[in-house]
Amino acid sequence: MPADITIERIIHPHVLTCAPETLLSEAAQRMMEARCSSILVAKDGAIVGIWTEQDALALDMSSPQTFHSPIAQHMTSPVKTIHVKTGVGEAALRFREEKVRHFLAVDDNGVHKGIVTQTDVVISQGIEYYISLREVTSVLNRRYPIIPDTAPLGEAVKNMRTGQLDAIITEYSDGSYGILTERDVVRLISGDKPLASVGDLASRPLICVPSDASLYHARNLFLEKHIRHLGVSGSDGKLLGLVTFADLLASIEHDYVQQLRETLKEREHSLAISQQHQRLAAKVFESTFEGIMITNADNVIESVNPAFTQITGFLAHEVIGKTPAILSSGKHDEGFYRKMREDLGVAGHWRGEIWNRRRNGEIYPEWLTINTVRNDDGNVTHYVGVFSDITKRKATEEEMIFLANHDGLTGLPNRALFVERLRHAIAHAHRNREKVAVMFLDLDKFKQINDTLGHHVGDQLLQVVAQRLTTCVREDDTVARLGGDEFTVILESIANTDDVPYVAQKIIDSLSRPMLLDGHEITVTVSVGISLYPADSEQSDDLIKYADTAMYLAKKVGRNNFQFFIAAMKEQALPRQDADA
Repeated sequence: MPADITIERIIHPHVLTCAPETLLSEAAQRMMEARCSSILVAKDGAIVGIWTEQDALALDMSSPQTFHSPIAQHMTSPVKTIHVKTGVGEAALRFREEKVRHFLAVDDNGVHKGIVTQTDVVISQGIEYYISLREVTSVLNRRYPIIPDTAPLGEAVKNMRTGQLDAIITEYSDGSYGILTERDVVRLISGDKPLASVGDLASRPLICVPSDASLYHARNLFLEKHIRHLGVSGSDGKLLGLVTFADLLASIEHDYVQQLRETLKEREHSLAISQQHQRLAAKVFESTFEGIMITNADNVIESVNPAFTQITGFLAHEVIGKTPAILSSGKHDEGFYRKMREDLGVAGHWRGEIWNRRRNGEIYPEWLTINTVRNDDGNVTHYVGVFSDITKRKATEEEMIFLANHDGLTGLPNRALFVERLRHAIAHAHRNREKVAVMFLDLDKFKQINDTLGHHVGDQLLQVVAQRLTTCVREDDTVARLGGDEFTVILESIANTDDVPYVAQKIIDSLSRPMLLDGHEITVTVSVGISLYPADSEQSDDLIKYADTAMYLAKKVGRNNFQFFIAAMKEQALPRQDADA
């Protein structure tokens, strides 16, 4: 938004006023006739209060006589003011921060010069550029509830008031939608209409735009239809939510950065830009949290912003005159940078994740966007790189991936990752004509230890078991915890199955060594069942089931031993009852 535009150019000098003793119903009627969202209360030539469509929600809908009370009993006082020389951008921020929709514009002497609203800011000059580039889904608000048309009106208004909502979506029995807004409530007050259901008062139908419509198109519909809410529908026609004038206003601040990028593309020998945009670009260039680097056509750095220094550690004079190679981490090969140059040459931009190096040598991930700037003749004059440090985001993503595939207590792979690795091991063994062993392990008497000494000791025991199991197998093998005291092991690339009993006995011996946990010396034993690929089956699910069956047999014959699955077990019904019995 151009910084030099002040609200003096967009205020309404002729305001709607009434006396303090004016009845609410009469004031509401005047607002409806003037299509005005507020009315100022004046006494002896001074503005003493304001009553708005939003204030209508505070009324008791169950008591229509309230509509005939003086407006002075319900107005907001004093009225918030703003200086007429305030810039439109600053006004937009004040609307957002102070959570109001109307300001009384005053001069240096405090004399009121008119009123300015959120709507005035949204339709003022200078935002068409921003909103034409964005779709309505970028500001889609999904928090507006949907209620049936038969719902009591008083209950709906109460929900709007408590939920701080300016509208509620109404669904009719035929599947269509309407909308109940603050203006509809004012219409009820102005007409002295008896209470009714939501469907009787709501505006119908709900005017909608497709989700890929631009904010500019939405803005024009707002003005054309004299409304402040639009439904947004998906490609399947389903209602996704609402977009409002307030959403447009909230998005303007974000669009400053977009304006910066466009301004930088047009700098120097590009299209002539106004002084207003230049000042805006300079301000955002200095204050944005994103790092910005500008190079000439030969890829020599000409300018960086303070955020560049904050992220990389390099001061401006240390990089100006050099190439971006000073940031290279060494993690990307020549093919990576060749593809980047190709995209810049063909599409004029490149966007993606890249690893760079800070001044202190630390390598970090960043999300980088590079745009090519050309002059009127189509020749490249500059490249503009805008980037942000995504170290924390990457760490969070990696943690989520780890937690999705690992047991939270022991850090071992969980069932999902175990099954995935088993299938991979089988495929590898099939290609190389090797064998795979699957072990199913269950601790003996674990439930008794857990119940006697407490779950915290049981958890410590499981962690020690996980550590010991890991030391009993090779690095390429897998130890997993399926839950409770059940563990599994995958032995990959087995050349000789005679080695499997050795590993099983090693596990039994390792786990049987005493453990000192929370002052208690504890000794546990383990029962192990073993199945083999391809001897027992070539299917992962069968191998898991057969190892489980063999483990149950190991418990039946005395625990603290291992048993191989044999074909005869397929005919046996070995239900898993109490594994700790």
